[in-house]
Formats: sequence, C-alpha cells, structure tokens
Amino acid sequence: MLLSGKHHLLIPKRAALAKKCCWPGHQLQRSCVSDTKSSIGTRIFNSRSHLGQVRFRNGSSLHRPNTTLLPKKYLDAYDPKRFDPSTHQRNDVLFNPIDGTPPSADSHSATPKQEDTHDKSSHKYKDSWLGTHLDRWRADPSVFDCYWPVPTNEELQDTKNKTTTTKRVLWSNWTADLVRDRDKSPILFQYDDIVHDEDKNTEERLLKAFYQYGLVLITGTPTATDSLPEGVMTEATKNATNSQERAEDAILQLASMIGYHPLQTLYGSGVWSTSSYSSFYNSDDSDGQVKAGSTADSAYGSTSLPLHTDMTYISNPPGVQIFLMVQPATATRSTLSSEQDSTTIAPKGQSIYLDGFAAAEQLRKENPDAFHLLASTQRRYRCIDDAEGWHLEACGPVINAIHREDGWGPVTSIRHNDLDRLPDLPPYPSQNDNSNFTTFYDELLSAHAAWDNILRRDEMRLVIDLKCRDCVLVANQRCMHGRYAFDASAYPRVVMGCYVGMDELGSKWRHSGFSFP
Repeated sequence: MLLSGKHHLLIPKRAALAKKCCWPGHQLQRSCVSDTKSSIGTRIFNSRSHLGQVRFRNGSSLHRPNTTLLPKKYLDAYDPKRFDPSTHQRNDVLFNPIDGTPPSADSHSATPKQEDTHDKSSHKYKDSWLGTHLDRWRADPSVFDCYWPVPTNEELQDTKNKTTTTKRVLWSNWTADLVRDRDKSPILFQYDDIVHDEDKNTEERLLKAFYQYGLVLITGTPTATDSLPEGVMTEATKNATNSQERAEDAILQLASMIGYHPLQTLYGSGVWSTSSYSSFYNSDDSDGQVKAGSTADSAYGSTSLPLHTDMTYISNPPGVQIFLMVQPATATRSTLSSEQDSTTIAPKGQSIYLDGFAAAEQLRKENPDAFHLLASTQRRYRCIDDAEGWHLEACGPVINAIHREDGWGPVTSIRHNDLDRLPDLPPYPSQNDNSNFTTFYDELLSAHAAWDNILRRDEMRLVIDLKCRDCVLVANQRCMHGRYAFDASAYPRVVMGCYVGMDELGSKWRHSGFSFP
C-alpha cells in the first residue's frame, strides 16, 4: 500500500505511551519480528481500529487512541525531488553560487524559489519508509528491542523478508554449550561457510545476527601467522598454523564484511596482537618501518579484566572488536588445584561477554533513578602512553539513550570501563555553594553500584573458553568483554584482532535494511 505525501501520518502520543506502557517494567512477548503491514498499516492508517496495541507477557495490552501527526513539512522536505539523484545531497538549499555564502534572514523567511517547481502532494511514500521514520521519531524501546529467547530460528535466517522489522535481541542466560550448539545457537558460524559462499547468503545472515545480538562466534578461522616465534607456540598451535591462509588475512576479510576496512587506532593501523612476544611489538624500526602501536594497556598482562567496552577515551569508540584466539592459555597445576571448590571455574583466561543493552534495560526496570543518572551524567575517560606519546580523553554517559520529552527512549550505546574512568565532577554551581556535592557523589556512587550489581550476575555473563581458531566479533558499543586471569609462565595466551569503526558498521547495517534508533 502506498500513501501520498499529502496525507497525514498518525503516531501515538509519547506521553500516553510512557504512562501506560511502563517499558521495560512489563516484558514484551518473545516475538522479535513485527509485521510491518499489520503493525504499521493498520495502526497508522485506519483511524477506526485500535491505534497501536502492545501486548505483554502478563496478558495486559495497551490501546493508544490519542494520536499526533508526523509533520507535513517533514514529508514535503523529504520529497526525492529535493535531493540530487547522483549525490543524494539536498538541492533545495539556497546559497550564493559564487562564494557559497548563505542567504539573508529575509530570504530564509520567504518561500524558497525551488519550492515553486515541486508538487508537494505528488510523491507517494512506501509503508516501509513511513514506518521507519515513524519508529525513529517515536523512539519507543519496544519497537527496537525484544528479549531472548525467540520462538524459532526461522525469522533469524530470513534476510530477504521485507515485510518484517528486525529487532535487537537482548540476551542473558547464555552458556558456552548453547552458543556452540549448531542447532540452537543464533550466533554460530563457520569461517569456510562465510568466505566460500558465492551468493553471500551466509554473510547476510552474519550481519543480521550481529545486528540482533551484538556478538558472533566463528569457528575454524585460520590462525597461521609469522608474527609469533615458534619457540613460544604449543604443539597444538603449531599444528593449527599449517595453513595457506594467514590469520592476518582472515581478520581483514571479516573486517571488510562488517565494516569495509579496519579502523586505525593507537594500537596500530590494522591487525594487532595482545602478546608482547609478537613481532608486531618487537620490530626494529631502524629501517623506517612503523611499529604496530601502543601496548600501554592491561590487556597485555595476565590478570583478570573486568567487563568493559574498549576505547572509552575516544569521542566515538570503535563499533566492532574482532578477537581471534591464536593460542589459548595452558592450564597449569595452579589453575587445576584439587583443593578448589568444584563450583568454581578454574581461571585459565576464559573470555567473558555481556549484553550491555540487556543490562541497561534491567537497570531501567529495577532502578529507574540509577538509569537516569547513568544516562544523564557525563563521565571522563583517559588513556596515556608515555612511550608512544599518546594522551587521549573523551566524555560520555555510561548509558547513551535517546532522550524523549517523557523520559528515556531506546539505548543506543554503552561506554563503560572503570579502569580508564577518571574521577567525576558535579555540575559547576551557579553560586558559591558546595552543599549539594555530597548528594551528587552519594547518588552517583549508588547508581554505579546498582549497575555493577547487574554486571556481576552469573545469568548476565557468558563465560566461554575460546579454542584455537575461534573468532569472536563483538559490537563494542553494545556488548562488554572481559577475561579470567591466566598463568603466562609456560606459553603466552595470544589473541589477534582489529577494530572496525562504528560509522562503517552502521553503514553496513543500513545497507542491509536494518533500522536502528
């Protein structure tokens, strides 16, 4: 069905939604795909029907009879005639053709000359386009997110279905057995299936799974590399390196699929390794070659790492981190002590992952005040490498969410690394009064404690012992990662990888038809 641009588009009032919907106090049904025709066509265009019904697991539903209009100016301004067909830039912007200066205030208030040639009511917008812009404007979390588990894998594998809206799946209660199960895991892929699929169907499924879950496990990834000395390789690692395809090439191949190219950072311009034994960090630069980059990070040690997102100290942190396990840490007597509690996991460098969006929604449900404080407080992060000359700092909230008139909309990103976070400052007082400083620190400490309480829960944490040739793609602005401690005295634990930019990842998702807030 098509809708003329001259028609009004109806959407529910956000205030009514916030008061009655109580997201996420009620949990949505498990279905993670909404039918565009029914949920948008009926809800929006038929004013006699129930204007948007949201049904929850507890059986209650929400009717929204009050509606507001998508601005007609917005629809008119989006007319394709107002955009250059080759560059896709606007062609209705007035400026001096000689020096590029903008028009005077009088010209702004007058009707632009270009409008005279445009028939405002002639363009017809598709339902899918209208639905996407409606959802973005409403910023209702239930439109973009749902909870694990989903009923079947049928919709997860249907990348060609244009009648559905794919949602982000907020996951918890995941185990290593689940994500490795070929029949049940929604995030498991095999490297050869991805790179040898001429029709690109597997690549499309990978992008969709990554959009939905923010985490993908790829097995059978090549790990052969010349960057690691043979003397620090285990026999298992040596056997796994008997391959024509190199680890560096495999990592760059995956980076190109999800974000065109690797992101240059202080850790290098391409592939890096977390082992100081790697020749990346021991090369002689006397011949003019550039060293790989900084090693001033706790990731290059053998201690445990708390859950975090990477590079919180840059304005726009990477969108993806690719981890390829080249050589796992070897279990030693100290890590396999018979005196250890049988319920305790022996530390040998196991990887930990957590869905930051799921944690944020859980915090919103349990402690709305803490959610508000972590979403509205700017916190500063820092990285210093004296040897390489780096000093990076950036600010941002722990939880980045869309701000609506009636509160907070869907979460868009997570910025969390307590090791890089600097001390907080309260807002500068308008008068010489520091009486509220104690309240600021007490409330922020309480909010962060509530956040930590969620991050430490076993049901939120996926603990997995990565094997040689396992590769994990992590959506860095959504999912956190960490690790158990390990013994580095025998053979080093070697992880290789690279970063991909958030803008590049978002471009891939949009090109694949995924709409996100």
